[in-house]
Amino acid sequence: MIEKLERLIERSFDLHETIYGHVESLEPAPLPRADIAFDAGLLALEHATAALELIDSGRVISAFALMRPQFESLVRGVWLAHAASDLWVEKLSQPLTLAAQRQANEGPMLAEMLKQLETCPDAPAHIVAQLKEYRDVSWKVLNSFNHGGIHPLSRSISGYPPKLIYDALRNSNAVLALTTQLLSIMSGDEKNMSPVRRIHSEFADCLPIIHGSSR
Repeated sequence: MIEKLERLIERSFDLHETIYGHVESLEPAPLPRADIAFDAGLLALEHATAALELIDSGRVISAFALMRPQFESLVRGVWLAHAASDLWVEKLSQPLTLAAQRQANEGPMLAEMLKQLETCPDAPAHIVAQLKEYRDVSWKVLNSFNHGGIHPLSRSISGYPPKLIYDALRNSNAVLALTTQLLSIMSGDEKNMSPVRRIHSEFADCLPIIHGSSR
């Protein structure tokens, strides 16, 4: 299992490098909604890369703690792209001030964003289903790592089985793959999805089996 994990880490670095090569060629469509959703996707991308680097350096607890904001940033990006009101797009696009921060803090939490996405006719149903599945399976554990709960306290004593790290990294890579889709869609150019499909195929060994399709 250790060899499999080492191979996955190596391949995940290749995946990140390939995704960055694609994303660097993208720009958001000239619309406030696309621009702010694109920024949320970039945040998710940065969290994913930092988590991978921490895993590679043996800092597993900190890596796992970053997987929650990675997921939250992606959900917020998908919500902004499809379900957020124009008013919320405007509020979250404002320069950072104390007033803007207070307004942002009144926004919907993750569960509410997912609920709104479920009922939004324009939201891609297969992506929303994958986001919900990830939340249902991983959310309590992710919260525990963010809040210094029983999972990190226990694992700091007993250690981290390679299989646990392996599965967590594959799940993080799945969120990364969905983030790449979001960034490509927010460019407003459909041809930018073609490289995403190739990336999914080329790096299928880095990803868990997920339902739905990016096609």
